[in-house]
This record gives sequence, structure tokens and C-alpha cells, in this order.
Amino acid sequence: MRRITQLLIAGLAAGLTLFIGSRMTFSGYAEEPSLAPFSIRFMGYHSYLRDLPTIKEFGALGIDVVTCFPANTLSSVGVPYSPYPPIWIGPGMYRLDCVDQQIHDILQANPRAKLVLEIDLNTPVWWPRWLGAAADRDDSFTKLGKVAAHPGWRQETREYLQTLLKHLETNYGERIIAYVLVGGMTLEWQDKARGEESAVRRKAWRDWIIAQGFPDPVDIPPASVREHVTHGFFRDPVSDRQSILYWKFNADLIADTILFYAKAAQEVIRHRVPVGVYYGYWLEHAGGRLLYEGHLGFEKVLNSPDVDFFLAPGSYFDRQIGGASGFMVCLASIRHHKKGFVHEIDHRTHTAKSVTLLGRPVPGHESGFPNEQATIAGLRREFALGLINGTALWWFDMFGHWYDGPAVRQALAEMASLWQRFSPVPTHSVSEVAVFVDSESFYYLDGHAAIYSDLLSRQRFGLSRMGAPYDIYVFSDLATVDLSRYKMVIFPNLFVVDDEKVDLLSQKVFKDHRTVVWIYSPGIIQNGRYDPSGVEKLTGLPVGAQEIAVKDFPAWRSVLAPKPNLSAATLRDIAQKAGVHIYCEEDQVCYVNSHFIAFHTARPGEWQLRLREPCSRVVELFTGQEIGHDVWQITCRADGPNTFLYLLEK
Repeated sequence: MRRITQLLIAGLAAGLTLFIGSRMTFSGYAEEPSLAPFSIRFMGYHSYLRDLPTIKEFGALGIDVVTCFPANTLSSVGVPYSPYPPIWIGPGMYRLDCVDQQIHDILQANPRAKLVLEIDLNTPVWWPRWLGAAADRDDSFTKLGKVAAHPGWRQETREYLQTLLKHLETNYGERIIAYVLVGGMTLEWQDKARGEESAVRRKAWRDWIIAQGFPDPVDIPPASVREHVTHGFFRDPVSDRQSILYWKFNADLIADTILFYAKAAQEVIRHRVPVGVYYGYWLEHAGGRLLYEGHLGFEKVLNSPDVDFFLAPGSYFDRQIGGASGFMVCLASIRHHKKGFVHEIDHRTHTAKSVTLLGRPVPGHESGFPNEQATIAGLRREFALGLINGTALWWFDMFGHWYDGPAVRQALAEMASLWQRFSPVPTHSVSEVAVFVDSESFYYLDGHAAIYSDLLSRQRFGLSRMGAPYDIYVFSDLATVDLSRYKMVIFPNLFVVDDEKVDLLSQKVFKDHRTVVWIYSPGIIQNGRYDPSGVEKLTGLPVGAQEIAVKDFPAWRSVLAPKPNLSAATLRDIAQKAGVHIYCEEDQVCYVNSHFIAFHTARPGEWQLRLREPCSRVVELFTGQEIGHDVWQITCRADGPNTFLYLLEK
């Protein structure tokens, strides 16, 4: 083992790649599946610009995966996504030579480039205006829900998609390693129509609800109905039924739209390479967004054989230097379904903060990294997050100048070399904390209430600093997830239960001396009735307590937190009592899996990382420094913003 690591570290400077057989192996660990399909475990470069010198420079760093985005639309900041002319220029009229030129330019800049093609499925600028009002046409970028069911848009866009894919597969198949289907606001399948009516949405709603076995509603419920909440934060299953059903329909419509195009894409490429979408932002789309923008249909897309991977930027809520960053999606469920994930690193660096668009600073510059040291520490944090969590990743040079400067480029070169060596290593999660998020319960909440954000998007702050890794799943996976290593299970929003859910919890969760943490009012809606007494029926603890309450059962412990957004210290205390191993006792950021541990901080200081079991040797990979032999504890010393990444040998 030590010899392998010496070769790996020595190879950093030499630029060599070392594999044992078809993949890298480590003695002392059982052979386990890697966290993501290797076919989409890449490091890439992504930009909207025609910045060929930077593509060439990234290729020289060893980053040969490049995205190509032949766009037809304007971005959300009012400038074109692509400097190349649009391809889809009229009904059945395509300028395929434009995508040829784009690919030609990339290959001229980096002849070794492997391409990820993002396919723009939004309505081109001309489309809503072509017989616009008479044909009930709208702009899918800003009003996806109003046009998603439009048979004309679907069929015309399907024709465009398949024409483009046939051209790409015929001429560049050996270069293309993946496709990404993009649509809606910011290309992330976000519906900003807020449930507004259109003729096609009204028809789709009537068809959908009749198919569910309900009477024809005739019209879309007005805003006063679809926003109505009867019991404080909660909708009533009976009196608010129309609202609940409408938002379910809305999510189903967006999911169905994605799957319509994914199926059309697979009819051409026939699963030769993976197909991905930006979707499923349950942990990010907080109050005012998650209920309305269509991402609650994630489970339907997750279960489709036509979608192979998902993409999302790192969280915007905690991305500042010293923050924990994190994922917008339930990543453990993506892995559970053997799908891949691309971690998009679009964090505003100290040089990106100077970029202006239409005379204004690029959005998000406020939380950008303030200087070169912070930028390198922040980028290393994102790299470590992706490596340890089994994702692919790409550096998103969005509108240019994200990665300027020799020190930053050198840091990227070092990370590219580490990625080449260590991303093939088969690793597994060592989390002893699992979080299960229930999509059904979100439909019963006031979509604008502050609690909506506290349940998940803000709760990640405490989870990421409690000192122990955690896995986040969708509740619908509970039946098939192996819970044997989880000592603590958190249900942040399990407000809606029925007898089937309770039976599942009894069989899978309430056992093995496990600690179960409930947030706010679990089980307040049971078997189709709003009933506050359901909280005690589910948890054994009465509703209305002002402090955290605990009840021990013979085989499990119930912990009820009356308020969401638990602090890191509170979570750490509950976890320690549950027997969860705590790697860091302070409110700092660390990521862990079976082979690696990373630590990130914004300030000078000294911190201890306590390992779960002794390691025969530990090496810090960014510096190549050997920490020691027979190591139980690692001391992290920082003189300012820094990220450490340790290889753990057993």
C-alpha cells in the first residue's frame, strides 16, 4: 500500500497515470462499487464564450473534456449564451454549419478534446412570435409551464433535437462522451410561470386530473385557491385538495416534458453515451421556489431509464470562503439509482468578480472569493467535495476570467493530476447519518413560508458542520436503501404519512437501537386528514413542545425537534449520543469517505480530525506531505483560507 502511494505522489510532478488493472485498487478495503458510473466520472471545462486560448491552456493542464453549447436563446442576464449564430432559425430550418464551426474551433484549440454537448431545447426567439397569440405560443425560458404541454412546441423541438443529434452522431460520435438536455429558466428546467394559465396548460390540467379519477375541473384554480393554506403553514387534505393536486400536476408536467425529450434523444443515440439534465434542486429551491418551479417531479425523472445523470451548481447558500458548499440534489438517491452527477463549479473567484454584463457586475459576485489565496482554497474545496462524493465535475468559466492568474492555473493543474489518479479509486460512503426528504409533504406546505427554507436549504449549514458525513435520500427510496450502517436517521419534513408509510418505518427504521430525528410536526397529516394528534402517534412525543424532546423505545430512540434548522452543535450532540463517529468537534467543514478526508476553513487556526480507526499512513495530497504512520488523529494548521485533502491508508 505504501509503495502504491509513493508512486502516486511521485507521479504528480511527472504527469504520469497509474492504474492497477482496469482501475486503481487499494489493499485493506473490500472491493466495492464506485460512487458513480465511471463513464461520467470526468473533469471538464465549461464556458459560454468562444475563448479558444483558454480551452487550449486547460488542455495543457490535462483537462480535455470540453462542453459545447450550440445555443438558440438569450441568457437570464440578457446577453446571448453563445457567440456563435443560432442553429434553429425558423420552422424546420437549421444552420448545422454553425455547430460544425463551434466544434471545429474547439478541436483546433485542443485536438484531444472530448465533448459534452448541451442541447438547447428552449423556444428560439422567433418561435413565440410565429403566429404567437393565435397559436397560444409563449417563451419556454421564462414561462416553461405555459408552453410545456404545447403539442406544436414538443413536436417541432423533437424534430430539431433529433435532426441535430443525427448530425452530431454521424460526424462527431467518436468525440462526444455525453449529452445534456437543457430548457426552462437558466437552462435548468425551472418553470417561472407561477402556475399561470394558458390554453395548453388548462387542457393538460383537465386531462391529468381526469386521469387521476377526479371530476373535470374545467379551469385551472385561480391564485386565491392554489395559494390557499388552511392550517397555518399546512394545507388541509380536504379543503385545499384542488391546490395540492394542481401543484402535483405542475411538477408532473415538467418531469414529463424532460422525459419526452430524453426518450426522443435515446431514439437517436440509443444509449451510446449518457444523457443528463439539470434537475431535482430540492435542497436549494427554498421558500417561493420549490413548490412552483417544477423540480418536485425529480423522482419520476430519477426512475427513468432514459436519463443517466444529473447536473447542478454547488449550493449558492453557503459557497463563500469558509462555507461548506454542498449539493442542490439528494445525491445519495442518485447514487442509489446508479445514476451519475456532475458538480458544476461556477463559484465567483477574485478575478470573476470584476466581470460585468450589460454594465452590471455578474450575479453572485457578492459571495465571491476575495483574493488569490481564498480562490485557491475555495476551488480546492469544490474539487475535494466532488472527489469524495463520487461525482464528475467541471470548471465553469461562465463569462470569462473565472480562472485567471498563474497561481490559480497551477492549482488547477495539480488538481487535474490528482483527479486523473484518484477519481478511478473505488470508494464508498462511511456516513452513519441518513436524511430522507419527502416530496409528498412539500405540496401541503405554504410555498412562501420561511419554514420552507429552514427545513432543507438552511438546514444544510448545520448538517455540513456537525463533524460527521451524511447521506441525503428521497423518502421513496427508503424501502430499498440498506440502513444497516446508519445510526441516526433524520426526517426533516415527513408531515404526510399513511398506514403504508408507518409500516415501512416500523420495518426498516424503528430498530437496531437507531436514533430517529423528527423535525417540526411529523405525521400531522395522516391518512388524508389534518390531525395534530398524529404527531404523537408517529413519534411517541406530544406536539407543541418548545424544546427538543426524547423518548426511548426498546429498539430505537425518538427525538422530536419542534423547530427546523438545527444548529451544528445540536446535531453533533444528538449524533454523539447515537454513537455516530465525530471527525471534528468544532463547527468546521469536513468531507469524508472510505479513502479520503478533507477539511476547509476561512481563518487561521489549528484543528483536530479524529479518525474512526487507525491508518497505517496518511498523506496530504495538495502538498504531498506525509502526515505520519499509525495515525489516529490529524492536526490541520492553517494560516488563512485553506483546504486540506488527506489520503487514508489502512
